Amino acid sequence: MAVVAGIGRALLVAGVCALLVSIGVGSASADSASSGSDTSVAQSLGDRELTIILRRVTSVPGPLRVEVVTHAGTAAGRLTLVATPTGVSAQSRQPAPGAPTAEAVVELGDTPGMYSATVRMDRAGPWELAVGDGTRVARIPFVVPAQVTSPPERLVYGGFLMAGLLLPVAAVIAIRARRSAWALVPAAGMVAGVAVSVTAALLSVSLPLPPQPGGQLDPTLDNVTDPYAVNQPLISDFSRPPVLLTVAGGPGRAEQPGDLDLRLIDAATGAPVDDLVVHDSALMHLLLVGPTGRLRHLHPIRVGPGRYQVHLAAPEAGQYALSAELVRRGGGVQMIRAATGFTVSPGAATPDSASATVHLGGGDKSASTVIDGNQVTVRTTTPVAGSPTTITAEFGDSADLQPWLGMVGHLIMAGPLPDDSNIAVAVQNSPIWGHGHSMGPTSMQGMSDMPDMDMHGMDMTARAASRGTMLMPPANGESAPDETVAAYGPDVPFTYTFPIAGRYRLWIQVERRYTVLTVPVVLDVAAGAQS
Repeated sequence: MAVVAGIGRALLVAGVCALLVSIGVGSASADSASSGSDTSVAQSLGDRELTIILRRVTSVPGPLRVEVVTHAGTAAGRLTLVATPTGVSAQSRQPAPGAPTAEAVVELGDTPGMYSATVRMDRAGPWELAVGDGTRVARIPFVVPAQVTSPPERLVYGGFLMAGLLLPVAAVIAIRARRSAWALVPAAGMVAGVAVSVTAALLSVSLPLPPQPGGQLDPTLDNVTDPYAVNQPLISDFSRPPVLLTVAGGPGRAEQPGDLDLRLIDAATGAPVDDLVVHDSALMHLLLVGPTGRLRHLHPIRVGPGRYQVHLAAPEAGQYALSAELVRRGGGVQMIRAATGFTVSPGAATPDSASATVHLGGGDKSASTVIDGNQVTVRTTTPVAGSPTTITAEFGDSADLQPWLGMVGHLIMAGPLPDDSNIAVAVQNSPIWGHGHSMGPTSMQGMSDMPDMDMHGMDMTARAASRGTMLMPPANGESAPDETVAAYGPDVPFTYTFPIAGRYRLWIQVERRYTVLTVPVVLDVAAGAQS
């Protein structure tokens, strides 16, 4: 009887442990590197400004949902999608052929909005999606995650499997063996198996994920399909050099379109840079400022390793300033300038009519203008060098702005600038050229009224002295708000600390009704006490 009681207690302990795992720990699959996420990539493909969304692949073989968001003025037409696996295994277990394995077509309509197609993925690993419009092809690298079982998850499953197998063994021995004490041996093994499972499940929530291929590691077939292999690096390489940018081609004359070719070069080796990761919904953000101060925010297409291209027509002759914001894997955010920009010769075009510019500073803290039929009011706190300045743009009186590039608003600034008729030359030589974001509301309680800004600048650009909110992705694996959600604004706040007194050029950008609005602002920043 004592033996039977001991076995009963062992079974009770096993049952309690299993109950604790089921109600207190949850699935260990959250620690797996196979969860994946949606990828949103803005592309200036020919004359079209598109946002291409790659929905996460939950299993392979399985579908990849590709959604294309068009904007106002986008021509109808057909896009071809071609998916090609690019990863090759070091052990040659599953070599990728490097040839297209799936194709689809997206038919774009006249109405701006979302259009979609499905491409079938037949394996995990690094891929390239070629998006063509019949003239140009954008090549977007992405990773299809594998369904990987983490080491703690294996222990959880293995422990419960061992306990399940030993349970009938212990019962049979206790009933039929002459010495029922032998039943304690499999019972003890059963308890040990459950203990291992519970311990692994409890520890799994605190164990870090391995470096993620594509985001932290150069993706290969090996580190995607087996991220927990012992020969994988434990940390990313955070010492990659900065990027050099060269510019060639472009529009030769005003209003005559041309292709601007951009080459990215590793500053240490001279090799092409082909390890950019998607940052703020683009592989590269290209900022162009024309002679009269008109800003264009474009997203060049990747046409090859280290090679990008953007098709554009310059509206006016003269010098154009150019900078690019990008993230190199292991190198962080970089904002780099082309050394000289590019020059456009005079053509038959008339001079560009820039939008009405808002002037602030020198006692004026509020001004209004009309941009593409939209009433805009810009307000600012007293702009003083060395102190945080809050700039708020109000677009009408309704909360109907759409997130563009994952943000409610963008603020691009350059300065201090001299009184020069050619604004592009002044911007090209300015000590500060920055790019910041107004992130919008969050679901976190107590933070809904606080503005936030994420600043990326160069040279003497200072980080924003602010705190606040951001567009948070929903829980339970749902997708974050995209451009189809028009529920933000009308106020779009930014906070920035201008380090030097002087005159700055600012451009505020938002999206409404699938149209990107750009508000030019001239801001005079007074000298501070320590200037």
